[in-house]
Amino acid sequence: MAIDVGAISKLTEGVDALRKFAESVAGGEEKADSGAVPGDSAAVVMARKARESYQKTARWMLGAFAAVGVLIFGSLPFADVADVELTWPDGLLLIGGLVLAVAGIVTAVMAVSLVSEPEDASLGELDCDLRAVQRQKNGEFAFDEAGKPLFPTDRLATLRRWWNPRLRAKVQLAEILHGTEADAHLGPNLGDRPTITDLIRKLRELESKHAPLSPAVAKLAVRVATQEKRVADLTALLEKAPTDEARSKYTEAAEALDEARLAHAAKVTSLAEIDDQLKMYHDHRSLVLAESGVMQLRGTFRLARRILAVAAVLTLVGGTAYALSLPGSAPSEESASPPPAAEEPAPPVYATGLAATVLVHEGTAPASELPRECVGRQLAATWVGSGRIPASVGPFTAVVTDPACTGQITVARGEGTFTLVP
Repeated sequence: MAIDVGAISKLTEGVDALRKFAESVAGGEEKADSGAVPGDSAAVVMARKARESYQKTARWMLGAFAAVGVLIFGSLPFADVADVELTWPDGLLLIGGLVLAVAGIVTAVMAVSLVSEPEDASLGELDCDLRAVQRQKNGEFAFDEAGKPLFPTDRLATLRRWWNPRLRAKVQLAEILHGTEADAHLGPNLGDRPTITDLIRKLRELESKHAPLSPAVAKLAVRVATQEKRVADLTALLEKAPTDEARSKYTEAAEALDEARLAHAAKVTSLAEIDDQLKMYHDHRSLVLAESGVMQLRGTFRLARRILAVAAVLTLVGGTAYALSLPGSAPSEESASPPPAAEEPAPPVYATGLAATVLVHEGTAPASELPRECVGRQLAATWVGSGRIPASVGPFTAVVTDPACTGQITVARGEGTFTLVP
């Protein structure tokens, strides 16, 4: 029997080429433009840019909020807190205002941190999120007769979706992924009404088929290589000693090599088919996670923006309450609530040179004109005026007669206190 060594060589080259192709499909380097949804596809790039944009905007919002907070509290004299007597209800107004302001600032920081939290990183997490918003029947997602997903319609669920933009974004995501065009997002051949659960099951099925094929292909490749070496050795032996026994052994080895190559080629073909399907569904997995990330991040950003608005109101109310509770921030009871006109007594006869006591607050313009020891304490003085007696919170002009602080001072409203000595 004549053996065509050239034909065997060509067959060997063909099997090697097929093996290299299978290896490139199974574990080789992927090109950027291959597959249904490449790694640098528009969806993946858009998801990455959207996250960066939302995070930058959130940081800008927190910076603006911090600037407003500094403007509010930076203009208030915190040193005057020591002059406040914690009595009812003024003490409650002071403490409550500070608590509200701190709560607003903390809420703002927490709201911005929401945007930096990672979204769903796997199909399992996404499946749990969608099951939390879409109705289920017998453990599966529920659909209406038209194939549209069903959602809870009770008043509480509707109210939660109205207040929470992140929950509303998940509902919109379920409508997209489980809607009439689900095949375009989840992949083909997943059933009449494909869901995230079906994609997970498909990936599990393909991985289960892929697991035993890879070692089988490797084992057959070793077998082919062994048979090729044996055929090569017998070919060399046959050329040196063309005996019948050598020809018989060569024929058996050639037949075994053909069987090994056929078996290897069949396994490689099956593995290539499984790998091709796996790559396609993994690409759709990346697409779905990119869509989910953008959609949920948009909802999280809107929720953070809403919480920031509430935090701003809390800070404004707290700052206002704190400012009103400081000394000199409110008029005295005499000027704030004058008696009725019918019971108002005749205005007194005013004179000059009445004895009085004055107090100048720290950090004010008159305080800069006095020695340090004269600020923040009661000083003996004489009121020189030609009009009505000044209110206790000013404004007033008086001559200080205290030996260490003599001189005339003019105090604006809220910069000090004035009291006539009986």
